[in-house]
Amino acid sequence: MKMAKSNTISFTVPDDLKLKLDVISKIGLYDSLSEFLRDAIRQLFAQHKELRISVAYTLFHQKKIGMGKAAEFIGDSIEETTKMFKQREFK
Repeated sequence: MKMAKSNTISFTVPDDLKLKLDVISKIGLYDSLSEFLRDAIRQLFAQHKELRISVAYTLFHQKKIGMGKAAEFIGDSIEETTKMFKQREFK
């Protein structure tokens, strides 16, 4: 299986959140903070279909992904995704 390319990002968090994030790898549920954050982002996408649609729509119109990848990310058929995207263009 081909491994996806990884990129490093950084961001700012309030002190109280940093305090909580600092113990993630120490409590043993995740091997690292990076693993925890990847899982948290995947869970966020999994729970919010409208977020997946908006991200897929934007990436599709930026020509960064095709309709098949957009449909796969959203979790719908290509036909349903095409229909959703057309509806968004008329709003």
